[in-house]
Amino acid sequence: MIGEGALDFAGILGKGVADSIAALYNKSIEVLPGIAIAIVLLIIGYVVALLLKKAVVYIIQYLKVDHFLESHELPQAIGGVPFSILIGELVKWYVVILFLAQAVNWLALDVLSDFIGMLVFEVPLILSAVLLLAVGFYLARYIRNTINKTNYPKKAMLALIAEIVVMYLVVVMALSYIGFDTTILVEAFRIAFTVLVIVIAIIFGVAFGLSFRKDIKNFVMEVRKGL
Repeated sequence: MIGEGALDFAGILGKGVADSIAALYNKSIEVLPGIAIAIVLLIIGYVVALLLKKAVVYIIQYLKVDHFLESHELPQAIGGVPFSILIGELVKWYVVILFLAQAVNWLALDVLSDFIGMLVFEVPLILSAVLLLAVGFYLARYIRNTINKTNYPKKAMLALIAEIVVMYLVVVMALSYIGFDTTILVEAFRIAFTVLVIVIAIIFGVAFGLSFRKDIKNFVMEVRKGL
């Protein structure tokens, strides 16, 4: 009795394991073609992305955009990265994301497909924000360099302040562009700018008063005599 029950249990268990292996094998047969196609698409996409990057870099360098920016000492604003390389990288990763989205569709994984689909929608915004930051930082550095070429005694400090202000505004614009709520940042800038204007006005007022203190004193004395 006990022996027959054990044999029955072993048979049921063995059949269950065999069915599981068979189901796994069948599922693998169904999934493997999709995986293979996804891998091929990723390889093709990466190659295409590299080729497009090289083409974009070549075109920008041919137009001497990098030379123009370097002649004005602007690449240092973004860590010394040439503009052509920056644009080339943005194009490369955008193409990679597009091919990745197509590759994931062959895997029949809904959750992953939805996530990649969201990336395809968001990545262009992020890449555009990066480009906006680069152009804005170039502008900030150009303003700084221009001020530094003047004869103003406090030009270094003024140039640095101007660059920081422009960079701050560009960062706020970029964050707003990709969907962040920048209300608090805008309000903080408004308050800081107001305080800065008041401080500058006070400094200039005090300096003006000290410079013309003797003249003002004489003027007041003349007024008193007239009274």
